[in-house]
Amino acid sequence: MKTAARLVMLLAVAALVGGCQHIRFVKPGTAVPATKTAAVKPPAMPVRALSPSPRLIVGRVLAIDQPSGLAFVDIGSDAPPAALVDGAELTTRALDLRETASLRASRYVRGRTLGATVISGQPSPGDEVVWHAP
Repeated sequence: MKTAARLVMLLAVAALVGGCQHIRFVKPGTAVPATKTAAVKPPAMPVRALSPSPRLIVGRVLAIDQPSGLAFVDIGSDAPPAALVDGAELTTRALDLRETASLRASRYVRGRTLGATVISGQPSPGDEVVWHAP
């Protein structure tokens, strides 16, 4: 047991000493020397390069009732509440992100299931349901 404790202490000291070699202390009032990495500036990125997608995932299609034109959607845990209101326009897309149908959310929400009317297209079970945020 003593050997294991000594080994752990030795490893902790080695980690702390190894990390200290990258720290440089500078006296107040002295200029900090420029390093090679400080001289290289990354290229400027376009303003909209990292903007989030306006399409928010609502859930996945559970089942389709073709005769009545209804689709049942399994609501995801982070679905936006605005996408679940009656009349919200939703889009379904396949795994390759190809749009398969347009849906209109209904007021039928029971637990984690949303009822929606198929407006156009042919959704399939497993298709991803997304909402286009304003």
